[in-house]
Amino acid sequence: MTKSIIHAGGESTRLKGIFDGPKALAPVCKHTLLWFHLQPLMKSTTIREYTFTLRHHAEMVKEYLEKLGGRIHTPISLIVEPKPLGRAGSVRLGIENGTIQTDESYLMSNPDDLVPINVRHLTEYAEMARGKGKSAIMVMARKAVNPFGIGLAKRKGHLVELEAFQEKPELEFAENHFANTGMTLFLPEAMKEFKNVPLDIPTHPETEIIPRLAKQNKIAVFVVERWFSVNYPADFKKINNTSSQELLRFLEV
Repeated sequence: MTKSIIHAGGESTRLKGIFDGPKALAPVCKHTLLWFHLQPLMKSTTIREYTFTLRHHAEMVKEYLEKLGGRIHTPISLIVEPKPLGRAGSVRLGIENGTIQTDESYLMSNPDDLVPINVRHLTEYAEMARGKGKSAIMVMARKAVNPFGIGLAKRKGHLVELEAFQEKPELEFAENHFANTGMTLFLPEAMKEFKNVPLDIPTHPETEIIPRLAKQNKIAVFVVERWFSVNYPADFKKINNTSSQELLRFLEV
């Protein structure tokens, strides 16, 4: 069993003109990004408490979570940032106000990352990794959708000719290279690292915690085949051109 921290305080800055509310509540197939993000977590029955960090339009997200609470059937707590603290800073704030305990494990994630994850398998893997001295498990993907069109070209004399082209293809990384899905399980040893992050500037685990633990060889990787990240208008359009059933099938593991 583990707990969850979901960072739902983000703005929809890159989606301006399409959706101007809190990014977690961006509409997707008659639901929200957050609703789809939660599906594999709720299905697992492995998570025994959810903590949501809020900032942008915090009251809107809070109201949504109050309505959603009956479906989660798991205790929910909130951390509301008084100013932009970043994802690492919001965790430290939660530690200081007693919402987050550093002797617990927490699966941290972002609503705009849709990850086909079997949380029970992840926690079982984490127990094995912990026995080998690891304190965090990053969920990483073998494949990712390239945000740009990719062309295959060949030089012929002074001319470079395009032989093939594919817009935003899904690419598999080179051997031993994986993409960060934005989801990491922090075991108690790693949770203590959040006590030291500053609160005077926004900070994030990827800059404050992960590099240091990686240098200490404290991080294991749990590999998934792919994930989908909604960051740009093209991503938002693509996900809304997909049916709810297709998205739920994508999230099944």
